[in-house]
Amino acid sequence: MTYTYQFVAALFGAACLAGFFGALLGVGGGIFIVPVMVLMFQLPMKIAVAASIVSVIATSNAGGSAYVEQRITNLRLAMFLEIATTAGALGGSILALYLHEWLMLLLFAIMLAYMGWAAYSTRNLDDERIARGDFERARPDRLSAFLDLRGDYYDQAARREVAYVVNGAPIGAGIAGLAGLASGMLGVGGGVLKVSAMNRYMNVPMKAAVGTSKLMIGVTAAVSSILFFMAGLIHFYVVAPVALGTTAGATVGTMVMNRLHSAVLKWILSLLMAYLAYGMLAKALLERFGVHLPVLAG
Repeated sequence: MTYTYQFVAALFGAACLAGFFGALLGVGGGIFIVPVMVLMFQLPMKIAVAASIVSVIATSNAGGSAYVEQRITNLRLAMFLEIATTAGALGGSILALYLHEWLMLLLFAIMLAYMGWAAYSTRNLDDERIARGDFERARPDRLSAFLDLRGDYYDQAARREVAYVVNGAPIGAGIAGLAGLASGMLGVGGGVLKVSAMNRYMNVPMKAAVGTSKLMIGVTAAVSSILFFMAGLIHFYVVAPVALGTTAGATVGTMVMNRLHSAVLKWILSLLMAYLAYGMLAKALLERFGVHLPVLAG
């Protein structure tokens, strides 16, 4: 495969946008850059996944530290969920080496579609619950209470301190394991599922879920990157511009996230997920069944 200067520059620009939206939504950038590499740059799925895994490590370092400084990240919750996520990532990266490319594309499309629906269906819920103080009044389950997973942060958009009580720890840990599986298999850092799990099932406000996920995804991706490197799927001329671009974009995204209302973040997430899910589904159907669906790229 030949990589020109124009190809590398365009990939860097796309990675900057992916890193920005990844930091904004706590999903690592891989959820955006993998479809872009496959649909626009026509890279093989496994090479795109390997490059995304490495970039997730870089963008987690850039964005995760910023959210820790802003006291948005829940460190106890991150460490608790990371145990299940890391185990899942190891299994997922092994699966990725053996799965057919069309099946990986289809699984990616399904995950994107679910995330888009979940974000849209709860788009106004966070702002309403913050206004009513519901996050603080929830009762913790035994495991969450034992680990003292509650947290708080200052919401710049709402102009108030937001305290929350974490519950549903067993369910959250189970979904975190699936997120790790998705991370290793699809190169997305697992943030798309972890943000949704924390927000939807563990009573964690969207912004706290984003900050916590951003810290976790780098550890998850590091486990998978070792296996992709050993398999010879990490190409320097792909990884370098993607890692640098996502890091630059993530740095800007962390400055913007806390200034936006949660409803705006969820609208952005749902629209992007819907578009990318359709593109990946079209690619999967074309490769497996020869069915052509109209797409804007590729």
